[in-house]
Amino acid sequence: MIRAKIRIRVTGRDMAKSIVQSIEPDNIGMEGLKIEPRISTENAYFTITHSGKIETFISTLDDVLRCIQAARSTLQGIVKDKTS
Repeated sequence: MIRAKIRIRVTGRDMAKSIVQSIEPDNIGMEGLKIEPRISTENAYFTITHSGKIETFISTLDDVLRCIQAARSTLQGIVKDKTS
């Protein structure tokens, strides 16, 4: 079993919730893959486990990180626009 833990700092609980929701489509249908999200006021946490090949895990982890990065950048842009 391969496991990775990710912590993303956020500006609030709503942003953490949105980031977690942004990767929900990636959390279905892949045998041996489990993504467990958790949110707090200042962080979004993900524990990703995979029981298959390391190459598949690395590819999946890369996809998840891209989704998180895109969601975080978009949300930060929205927050910035609202405060301007």
